[in-house]
Amino acid sequence: MPILNVCNLCKTYQAGEAEVKALDNVSFTVEKGEFVSIIGPSGSGKSTLLHILAGIDRPTSGKVYVDGEDIYAKSEKELAYYRRRKAGLIYQFYNLVPTLTVEENITLPCRLDKKKTDKETLDRLLDWNERAKKSSAEPAFRRSATTLCHRQSFIYKSCAYACRRTDRKS
Repeated sequence: MPILNVCNLCKTYQAGEAEVKALDNVSFTVEKGEFVSIIGPSGSGKSTLLHILAGIDRPTSGKVYVDGEDIYAKSEKELAYYRRRKAGLIYQFYNLVPTLTVEENITLPCRLDKKKTDKETLDRLLDWNERAKKSSAEPAFRRSATTLCHRQSFIYKSCAYACRRTDRKS
């Protein structure tokens, strides 16, 4: 069974009198452990698709199944749990909480769920983060991305979705 099944996904926005189709009958499946890239020019609907897959934006029509469950059949509260526990969205601007430490940012979803943290995994991630910080080849923005990726992997999400600007070379 696929971990992600997208069926006839459509998203239409109203721009004044005009309708803009950001997604038009998009369908695909992703198997567990599979790595998928979504590429395309600016404005082609990549971020819209990722926001819908992560449960942040609702489709105009179509279905999104994660682990066999239709995520948009969920209540708003259940959808919030889905976003926190199953769908990690790594934004191009990271959205870390600036007043929290790296450790606190990594463990934030666990603390919100009042779950115990796996100390061994956390120590390994923090050690990797510390080594990256000391490396002059690792710019600050990459450390932020690393922290966010660690947060997503630490809480064992089913799916991680990442947005990256298309106009930047790195």
